[in-house]
Amino acid sequence: MQAAGIIPNSQTYGILLDGLCKNGHISKALSLFHVMESCSLHLDIVEYNILIDAFCKDKKLDTARALFNNLSSKGLQPNVKTYTTMIQGFCEEGLLHEAKELFVKMEQNGCLPNDATYNTIIRGFIGQQKFYEALILVEEMVQRAFSGNASNFLLIVDILSTKGQDPALQELIKKFMPKDSHGMQEIE
Repeated sequence: MQAAGIIPNSQTYGILLDGLCKNGHISKALSLFHVMESCSLHLDIVEYNILIDAFCKDKKLDTARALFNNLSSKGLQPNVKTYTTMIQGFCEEGLLHEAKELFVKMEQNGCLPNDATYNTIIRGFIGQQKFYEALILVEEMVQRAFSGNASNFLLIVDILSTKGQDPALQELIKKFMPKDSHGMQEIE
C-alpha cells in the first residue's frame, strides 16, 4: 500500500489487526499495534477491544487485563464490549469472583450491562455449577427486560439431565422458559 503512495489510516490498520488476531497471529497483531501507536494514529476502544478479545481467547488473561487496566492512561473508557470480553475471559478461566467484581464495577463506572453481558456471566456461573448466583443474575436480567439466550438454556438442560434436580436450577429453568401470550409458562 505504502509503496503505491497510499498511506493506511486507522480503519485500515484496525482491519489488519482484527484479521491477524482472528487467524491466531497475536504476536504479529501486537507488533502492528505498536506500529500504530508509533505512527501517532488515533487509537480508540475498537482496537483495544480487538486485542483484549484475542488475548482472552488465547488464555493470556494477564496481558488482556494489563491492556484493560491501561485504558484510562490512554484517555479511553471501556465500553460494554470491553467489559463483556473481560468478564467472559474471567469466567472461562473459572475466576468468577473477578468476573462478578468487574460486572459490578462496570455499572459503577457508568457502563450499563446489556443482554450479552448478562448471558456471559450467567453462563460462567452455570458452567461452574453456581446455580444460586446464576439465579440472582437471571432475576436481575429479567427485571431489566433482557432475556436469556438459547445456549444458556441448553447448558441448564444438559446439567439437569446429568446432575439431578437442584431446586435453584429448577427456578433458573423457569426464568428461561418462554411465556405464552397470556404470560403463562409454556412448559411446566
